Amino acid sequence: MIFGYMRISTQKEKQTTDRQRITLEQYATDNKFKFDELIEERISGTIKSESRPQFNILVNKLRKNDILIVTDIDRLGRNADDVIMEFKKLKAQDIRVIALDTPYLNEWEKVQDSSIYNMIADIFITLKAHMAQQEREKTIQRINQGLAVAKAKGKALGRPKVELPSNFVKEYKKFKDGTYGNMSAMSFAKMLGIGRSTLYKYIKILECKEA
Repeated sequence: MIFGYMRISTQKEKQTTDRQRITLEQYATDNKFKFDELIEERISGTIKSESRPQFNILVNKLRKNDILIVTDIDRLGRNADDVIMEFKKLKAQDIRVIALDTPYLNEWEKVQDSSIYNMIADIFITLKAHMAQQEREKTIQRINQGLAVAKAKGKALGRPKVELPSNFVKEYKKFKDGTYGNMSAMSFAKMLGIGRSTLYKYIKILECKEA
């Protein structure tokens, strides 16, 4: 059987899968076949494939030697790693994926030959994984460059330092001296309008300064 999967990454009514549908149907016409089913999904592109309801319904319908066609390979997942994982899972089940935006994976005749398809699929997985790794390395490089620039400009990195409120030292001395009677730490924190964990953090900062 031949299935088509269409996804748009928004819930907005104005956006439709029309472009994808037309592209898929034109591909079917050009290659003289008909889809057994076209499945449409409206869901954010940030959602993993395994968490997409319609995609999961589709996967459960797929059987050995079935063909799944998408207009763009990235419709299979939320990022490169997700796409690779889904592609590998489908290949392991002897399901062939045709992606119209991907060279060689979009050639109908080549996909019909299992030995040629498997060779193309293995090359695609290798290239996609390499591209994903390169993208991760670029991201890390950009972050490191940003940190280096910030450091060069004298910007403090990490969490900002916690500063004691101007009245804390005076109020804490009163608390310690018994000016407020037998007030508990919790009541003292409430009086200052802070949480107990914040109170202890302030006390620790004060003790470090006085050490």
